[in-house]
Parts: sequence; C-alpha cells; structure tokens
Amino acid sequence: MEPYVRAPERYRSYWAKSAEGGDFPALARDRGSDVAVIGGGIVGVTAALALAEAGAEVVLLEARRIGSGASGYNTAKISSLHGLTYSGLARLGWEAARDYGEMNETGLAAIAANVERFAIDCDFRRKPNFTYTEDEGAIDAVREEAETAARIGLPSTLAEGIAELPFPTAAAVRFDDQAEFHPLRYLHRIAASAAEVGAAIHERTRVVSVDQGSPCELGTESGRRIRAGHVIVATHLPILDRGLYFARTHPERSYALLARLRGAVPQGMYLSDERPAHSMRAVPTPEGELLLVGGESHKAGQGETGERYAALERWARERFEVASIEHRWATQDHLPHDGLPFIGRLWPLSDRILTATGMKKWGMAMGTAAAGMLADRALGREEGPSRSFAPERVHPIASAPSFLKQNADDGLRFFAGRLRRGRAAADLGPGEAEVAGDGLAQVAAFRDEGGELHALSARCTHLGCIVRFNSAERTWDCPCHGSRFGLDGEVIEGPAVNPLERRD
Repeated sequence: MEPYVRAPERYRSYWAKSAEGGDFPALARDRGSDVAVIGGGIVGVTAALALAEAGAEVVLLEARRIGSGASGYNTAKISSLHGLTYSGLARLGWEAARDYGEMNETGLAAIAANVERFAIDCDFRRKPNFTYTEDEGAIDAVREEAETAARIGLPSTLAEGIAELPFPTAAAVRFDDQAEFHPLRYLHRIAASAAEVGAAIHERTRVVSVDQGSPCELGTESGRRIRAGHVIVATHLPILDRGLYFARTHPERSYALLARLRGAVPQGMYLSDERPAHSMRAVPTPEGELLLVGGESHKAGQGETGERYAALERWARERFEVASIEHRWATQDHLPHDGLPFIGRLWPLSDRILTATGMKKWGMAMGTAAAGMLADRALGREEGPSRSFAPERVHPIASAPSFLKQNADDGLRFFAGRLRRGRAAADLGPGEAEVAGDGLAQVAAFRDEGGELHALSARCTHLGCIVRFNSAERTWDCPCHGSRFGLDGEVIEGPAVNPLERRD
C-alpha cells in the first residue's frame, strides 16, 4: 500500500503499516454506471457496498489507494461522544442534537454488524468512551453535557474521576458500549466485499471534473470518462466548489503518537476538554498493547509540524511513564462552522450529485451512517433525518462567528502570502525548502539530499493561496483551505484537483 503522502516512513500511520489491502486497477476505459462514487474512504467504500448489494451498477474511483486518506490516519474510535458536543447542539434545537446522536449510534451499530457479518479481523473492541476535565471549574459544563446526552437517549452518565488514569481528573462524561478498531483492516474487507457483489473499484484514478446532466459525466486526470445517473462525492472535502464547503468549514491538522509505556495501558477511550484537546486509547499490536495519544490540532498549513509532535510527546510524558515512541503520524479534517456535518445534495440544484463532509474528526461512525443515507437517496429510498444535515441549511447565529473568523483569516493569508519573499532558490542547502521570489511570481523550492533542486509554482491550484512547506512530512500545504501537495506537485489532499505546476 502506498504511503499516505509519500513522506518519510516515520510519518506513516500504524494502520497503514500493519494492513494489507487489495490492488484494484486504474480505470482503463470509458464506461457507464448507475452510481459513481468518488473517494475510497469510509464514506465511499461503505456507500459502494450498500449500492452494490441493492443491485445498482456502481463504480468507485479513488485517486490513490483505498483508505490512504483520513480513514487510514485517525485515532479509530467509533463513538457518539465527541467532546462537549450535545450541550452546544441543543442550542440549535433538540432535533439537531438528537439526530446527531442517532446518526453516530446508527454508524456504530452498522460497523459492529459488518464486523460480525464478514468475520473481519480488525481488533474491534467494545469500550467505554470518556470526555474528561482536569479543571474543577469545568465540572458544571461536563455535567450539562452528560445530562443533555442522556436526555436525548444516549448511553451517558457522569463520572466523578477515572481510576485507571495515572493523573487526577475532576469529572467526565461516560458513554458505555462504544468501540475501537483497526480502520484499514476493516475498510479493506468492506472494499473486497463490495467488489465481490459487483462494485467496480478503480484506484489511482483521480476525478477532476463532474458535470451534472442526465446522465452526469465525470472526467479523470487520465482522460477517461464515466457516465452515471447519480454521483456521490466522498472526497473528505468536496473536490467541486459548488456548495462553497471550503468557506463553510475550516481544515484542522492533528497529530498522533503510538507510545510504549512502562506501566499498564489504560483500556478506556479518552478525550480531554482542553484546547487543544488530547485523545487516548489502547492499540493491540503483535508486540503488546501500546497507547495512542492524539492532539495538538491547528489550522492546516499554519503550524510547525515538528513543534506539534514535540508538544504532543511532552504532554504524554508528563502524564505517563513513556518508554518509547513507536509510531507517529498526522491527519486532517474539516470542521463545519455550526457543528453539524453536511450530508445530502452537493448544492441546492444538484439532485443527482450528493456529498458528505464536515465530520469534524469523528468520521468513522458518522461517515458510515452518512454512506447509508447517501446510498438510500441515490436509490430513491427514504432519506432519513436530512433536515439537520442538509447542506442548504442556515444557522446564522451559531455559524457566523466561526465563518467570519476563518474566512477573514483565509483572506489575510491570501494577500500576505503574495508579499512573502524568502531566500533565493539557488541558496538552499540539501533538505531545505523556501517560497522564493521569481519575478512577479513565487516558487515553492526544495533541494533534496542529493543536491537536486525541485521548483514548483507556489500558488495552490484551488484558489491561489501561497503554500507553505511542511518540513516533517515534506509536503507543500495551503494555509487557506487545506490542500496539500507532494514535492513533485502531486495533489495529496483536496479541495485542489490539479497539481502544482513544475518550474524546474
């Protein structure tokens, strides 16, 4: 399986290193289908299985490899407890909070059923999940969350401290009967099952355009075309700007470490209420149980990756007796400004083009349920609680502060980036990178250890923001909307679909 970003091996996730997937061919000819699914993550693969089992002719197109995006680079918790979420959602209305909880519980149940039905060896384990605080002053907020979640029927209780953690906690929300798993072992088996019942899966096939019509027509980077009655855009953030999801969400990058402890590894799943929050769970490996520690989130393209890994390791060592760090990786997700994912029509006039995005770092359960909803809609079945998640919804009071803040930041980065001039590309030493001036343009320049200079246009091919170098993972990252590019300009993360232009 290809690395997520073709970055140094040390930043490849444990899930990617320890899972063997199938090898599906690239699309070799034009073809038609009932439904085309774009994206081979949890949403796309789950939707393809549901559609194929219902008898639809379905084609799934993945730009790299199945699970090579966020679905293979996360903490792999399957839960309905997502920090202090429900007390905030209840302010939008009890229906929104209830629908959000029910969708996550539906996704959790669906994953558990699939694990049993297909006998998937993916370390699926039922666990309690906690959101805890170390701050005595936050106990009332934790109590409100526990009571709100219980009121809408979720398995919520208030815990006054957590005995198995080696540091004091003031209070916690506890959800019982949640779960954890190995996401790629699960996803690979679901993809294989979809293929077994007729889904045509094509890896290394990047979609670059979608035209709505009857049928819809998809264009790929290779020039091959797909015609489909419906399209499901499951690319994390839609690769199409219709719907303006890049402006209605903001991208955050988070980090994970897999640590070997000298003592016992806590067996619950945990999330702190800090800012930035920190996540914990146990991971079974052939060498014994390790502790996964995640956190140190920041807006994509705007943080120093090496510093974030160091801060996360310090946090872990302050609370546990860490013997060694065995694995480290990073992931990215998009946070909707009103706190609810978008599931449904890509935009109000796109009855045939559907999407799911804005899972705010909790895509395993919600993404699974969203896939079922999108499959039902493509098949003309009942749509479920679409009003809460409808992309055309408007929550001006709840979303306005985040919308204004994030988009003002994007505008500032857009213009400030054009004024930035670093060292000349010719002055770079081995392993160094810089956004350098090139007349009226700017060049993203990197000199490899062999002394060869790699120069690309520094303008993100999405909306033209100036990219920044990610020194740890050796990628060029957009600080506006989260697109990421390899050293050769290849698109790693959308919404961009076109590579950075070479300037060698």
